[in-house]
Amino acid sequence: MEQVVVKNIHFGDGTPKICVPIVCRSDEEILKQADFIMSEARRLEEQYPEQRLDMIEFRADYYDNITNSTMLDELLEKLREVLDDRILLFTYRSEEEGGELRHDRAENMVDDIYDNVMASRLVDMVDVELLSGNYRVARTTTKAHDSGMKCVVSCHDFSITPRDDKLLEMLRNMEILGGDILKIATTPKNAFDTRRIIELTENINTHKLAAYDINKPIVMISMGTIGQPTRIARGDAGSAFTFASVGQGSAPGQFSLEEMFKEFSRKNG
Repeated sequence: MEQVVVKNIHFGDGTPKICVPIVCRSDEEILKQADFIMSEARRLEEQYPEQRLDMIEFRADYYDNITNSTMLDELLEKLREVLDDRILLFTYRSEEEGGELRHDRAENMVDDIYDNVMASRLVDMVDVELLSGNYRVARTTTKAHDSGMKCVVSCHDFSITPRDDKLLEMLRNMEILGGDILKIATTPKNAFDTRRIIELTENINTHKLAAYDINKPIVMISMGTIGQPTRIARGDAGSAFTFASVGQGSAPGQFSLEEMFKEFSRKNG
């Protein structure tokens, strides 16, 4: 499996990197939450020195001023200062894929928003949804690479866990379109769906599926309580990164950052 390196962090090396989302609306709330996340991370990193918070996801679909490029740039500059050396992932999640419903022009300005963010070089990675269409995905991955950034291509299914062949086709398409990290989140109906995602992740990471040889790091998540084992799987069965929460989470089934540190420390022991 090819590794992707961002700020000396290696994605795809068998150890899931930990990402915490920021899901707030105003500049003040976002910066306050970023301060709180970093304070909690430093506290836990002292307690669990072998663990680290690697990445912060800024969920821009929650941000009230997302269509104001000047305010967005100023906010990202302040976030960079607060987050120190952590990776900053920029995500605008559509309503169809679990994002916050917008009542302004944001949905019609997504391309302009991403162009501005990538031109600013104030983030390290961007996330683009596969279902936004091949043209938009390829356009975004190309622009991200031109700006020296990595790109997560993602897809979320809040109804079911699709068949393995369907999931593999999506991952292969994500890779062809230029994704550096390929992410799929699904909804399990039972424990079998969760086991299937873990087994599929392991088979991909160990190249046991010759017909779908995927070389980029992958993130495979089953959402909700039933799917929680996928969030803490490690080694060949583990994802390139996993999500934890500090305060409000961004998806069903997320562990808190403290719970994640405890679990990973237990497994290391």
